[in-house]
Amino acid sequence: MRKKTWKLGNRTLFGRLLLYFIIVLVVPLGLFSSFYTLTGKRSQVRYLQRQAMDIITLDASRLGSILEDYRHKAYTLATDDLVVRILQEDVLDANTSASRELYQLLFGVMKGDTYLASAQLVSNSGKVRISTHEFPEVFDLRYQGNDWDMNNIISQNRNVSQTASLISIGGHRTAENGRQVLASILRKVYDNSYTNRGYLVVEIYAEALTDAINTDRVLGEELLIDTVDFYVSSLTHPEQFGSFELFPELASLKGDFSNKVVQHGTSIFATTTIPGTSLILAGIISSVPFQENLNQWLLAFALMMGIGTILAIALSLLFSRSIAKPIKGLAASMEAVESGNLQIKKEYAKIEEFAQLDHCFNVMVEQIRDLLHLTREEQQKVAEAERKALESQMNPHFLFNTLNTIKALARMHKEEEIYTITIKLGKLLRSTIDNHESECTLKESMTLIDSYLTIQKIRFGEKLHVTMVLDPSCAMVKTPKLIIQPLVENSIVHGLEPKAGEWNIEVLVQERNGKIFLTVKDDGVGFPQGTLPENLDDLAHSKHVGVYNVYRRLALKYGKKMSFSIVSKEMEGTVVSISFPIGNNETKGSTI
Repeated sequence: MRKKTWKLGNRTLFGRLLLYFIIVLVVPLGLFSSFYTLTGKRSQVRYLQRQAMDIITLDASRLGSILEDYRHKAYTLATDDLVVRILQEDVLDANTSASRELYQLLFGVMKGDTYLASAQLVSNSGKVRISTHEFPEVFDLRYQGNDWDMNNIISQNRNVSQTASLISIGGHRTAENGRQVLASILRKVYDNSYTNRGYLVVEIYAEALTDAINTDRVLGEELLIDTVDFYVSSLTHPEQFGSFELFPELASLKGDFSNKVVQHGTSIFATTTIPGTSLILAGIISSVPFQENLNQWLLAFALMMGIGTILAIALSLLFSRSIAKPIKGLAASMEAVESGNLQIKKEYAKIEEFAQLDHCFNVMVEQIRDLLHLTREEQQKVAEAERKALESQMNPHFLFNTLNTIKALARMHKEEEIYTITIKLGKLLRSTIDNHESECTLKESMTLIDSYLTIQKIRFGEKLHVTMVLDPSCAMVKTPKLIIQPLVENSIVHGLEPKAGEWNIEVLVQERNGKIFLTVKDDGVGFPQGTLPENLDDLAHSKHVGVYNVYRRLALKYGKKMSFSIVSKEMEGTVVSISFPIGNNETKGSTI
């Protein structure tokens, strides 16, 4: 009947193992795949948006730095006195020193950039034409001054302000050296009377800008947008450029090119302003590869869940069979012991862990037999121990009677020192033997120290000087017993006794801001640094039993609110400082 009751409502070992394997193998994958399915696409879009904005922000900063560098070169050339003078004279002979100086100036300013950019200088009449490369025909103002010529940045922007440097991408063309011009910088040249004498054009080749952006090619496309001329140029594919109509994907921006991120179908657009210019950098990233990767992960999760379920069934069946047999044998042996058969002995199983259980079972049964035999003997020992405990209670009374006899004899023979030592020793013993209270007031602790130091002063005479101060507000504060006396005893035994000359010891108990500050200070021989561990808990297995006992009892009572420090210098002395809070249930009274 008991077996049936025990088995009722319990799962088999196979069922439990199968449940556990499914929980461990399948459930985490199912939960993770469900979470991944529900939040993966949304998280993916947010991730791609952040990534796209981070990339174009960084690229825009790089492009702004490059354009600012070339704009500074344009300013340097356009304001140079030699350039102004030559354009003002509107005559340039290639064989003159002025011509050589002008070329040196151009190449000096554009030094290191001749493969990435070119500088052109032209007068209003077109008579003066000079370039770091072959002078472009498009800038020859004698023949190419039409306003409709989109490749001529000079014709399109004759009304640029006196001090401004115009940056434009509308002049996208193939330069005479075969390189593609991606951006141009135009600056007017004025003489001292603020009369326009000509133009300086710095043309920036595609390599100068494309090599500075999207080096890891995460973005599928980066577009440079001029919102003034409504012109677009691809940085990823420099051969693609033109008006907005040639880039239909920009329609999703709806004409708003401010810093933002939008999604259009499977593409994500991020735009930001290039610092110091009117140009916009747009980055486009496709989510299709990431969506395919997400689908592959989901398929892998489904496959792993199927494999995990099959493994769970197979492993559960295998483990349940290997475990159930030795468990059933052990259970049968335990039932035999339960019925009172203590002579049974279990044979060891082949599995090490179950063999250990069988061994423990045999040892347990043997111990039960031994315990049954020893019960009566143990009862006799308990009775004997009680008898001895009652007898030991008589020892303190005999000791106090003996001290009283010594005290009477000392008084009879007028031995005042022996009489005093006997009285103080009696107080010390009474405080030590009295186990009714685990705590005492600081006033009682100071009285106990006074008794101890009185005996020591009789022993050592005038060489021992004692200073004891008890703040009246601390007198009735209760603390664990014997927290000061062991520290004072250590000071005398370990600090002062090895020292020659006079000895000084101070015991100070003060109250500040609701806390007790207890200090025991001596001018003994001290001890070197490292004698005591930094963590006083490590004193538990050392020879400093007294210090650890005091520290541990205070730590048990006050916890982290208690501080305990020991500072010592060789041949200078030792200071023990303790602080702990005043409990709410403690009262303050008068001093001793």
